[in-house]
Amino acid sequence: MQIQRRKLLQLSALAGLGGAVGTQAWAQQGFASKPVTIVVPFAPGGNTDIVARTVAVALGKVLGQSVVVDNRAGAGGSIGAMQVARAAPDGYTLLLCGAGVVVTVPEMVKTSYSRSSFAPIGLVNKSSMVLLTRKNDPRFKSFKDLVAYARSGEGKLVAAHSGPGTPNHLALLQLETLLGAKFTAVSYKGSGPALIDLIGGQVDVHFDQVTSSLQHIKAGTLVPQAILGPSQDPSLPGVQTVAELGFGQIDGTTYVGVLAPAGTPKDVQEKLSAALAQAVKDPQTVASARDLGSVAFWGSPQEFTRALDAEYALATQATKDGRLKAD
Repeated sequence: MQIQRRKLLQLSALAGLGGAVGTQAWAQQGFASKPVTIVVPFAPGGNTDIVARTVAVALGKVLGQSVVVDNRAGAGGSIGAMQVARAAPDGYTLLLCGAGVVVTVPEMVKTSYSRSSFAPIGLVNKSSMVLLTRKNDPRFKSFKDLVAYARSGEGKLVAAHSGPGTPNHLALLQLETLLGAKFTAVSYKGSGPALIDLIGGQVDVHFDQVTSSLQHIKAGTLVPQAILGPSQDPSLPGVQTVAELGFGQIDGTTYVGVLAPAGTPKDVQEKLSAALAQAVKDPQTVASARDLGSVAFWGSPQEFTRALDAEYALATQATKDGRLKAD
């Protein structure tokens, strides 16, 4: 955890220096003329937070301004999302999250925002989902052991996820369906707190992105039982997918993007999109993403919209089935 804290502190410091090392061309064009805030709707230390901090560093260089990460955790991401939805639509307050915060959470609870409250700026990162157990847990020497344990009694397997409606939660629901089992699901305000409780023995498994769990896997503290996606992850060679293990297809790949409040001027949206497209190609951003177990890539606003559409279809079906509910 000390390594992770140092990494986050370094990223925060670099993001704050963005204006000192960046160009002034963007400011001279009217945007950005002051610091930009990226709101992360989850606790520090999780997948979304780490992605935000790496992107903030590069975006600060491009814009020639400080880019600050503001963690506003709670309610499956809706607290942070509400803050951005209510912000001035000027491009200086942005939301970085997966599609679930925008389209899934409003399906579960009444929120003061909806999908139409935001303008997609672009996708910036993707990460594989992995099912984790702690080291030396005698019950789970393999994924098949875990499956047998989960099927041996309803609610017997205590499974952590990062909040209602998150990709982690949807992956949990998908795995329940594939295995024909019912877990005792425990919701957390992000991956960071869930990882701590998994290591401490308060939960049996955690559905997490490789990004936020890789350091614990490398340290041998946590064991990856299966990749919850269509293909193996290069960061975890030899770890098979659920399909390869013989239990069917599941896709928990997490796509992370940036949104602005609806009503943000079109020219500002376009400048932000162009700046982000440049930022995700920054060698430091690419290397940081790779080191953390994810992929930095640019997806247009249109591609982000398609990701939102796909997530919405999953969420509405799960809601109709009565399986997607707020805590």
